[in-house]
Amino acid sequence: MRRQEGFTLIEMLVVVAVVGLLSSVVVVGLSGARAKARDARRVADVRQIQNELETLYTDADGYPEAGDGTGDTILIPDDPQGDQYQYVRTGSNFSYELGIGLENSENDNFSNGNCPAAIAAAPAFCVAPE
Repeated sequence: MRRQEGFTLIEMLVVVAVVGLLSSVVVVGLSGARAKARDARRVADVRQIQNELETLYTDADGYPEAGDGTGDTILIPDDPQGDQYQYVRTGSNFSYELGIGLENSENDNFSNGNCPAAIAAAPAFCVAPE
């Protein structure tokens, strides 16, 4: 009697189905963690921009305008998904509003105070001079 080696077509289909099911569960489970990571980067970026604004305020006589980073302007980068951080110099040169909308409404770092009018998202992280 001859012994066959290898797997049958049914066994291979079952393995592929199980692997597909497990990988889809992992991808869905990680999407929330990735959103939290992007929000953490947004909060860190806003804090970094705020620190740069305070440094520029000390060097000049007021806060700069948004621009290309030359002269009396500050370059405001894009967030991890390509959206823009909202920076508005309010009233005189001595106040501003800076913020970005967040993806995850369960984030502990969000606030809606002192947000620029362009931010329509419910969860947002915004700062202003203290």
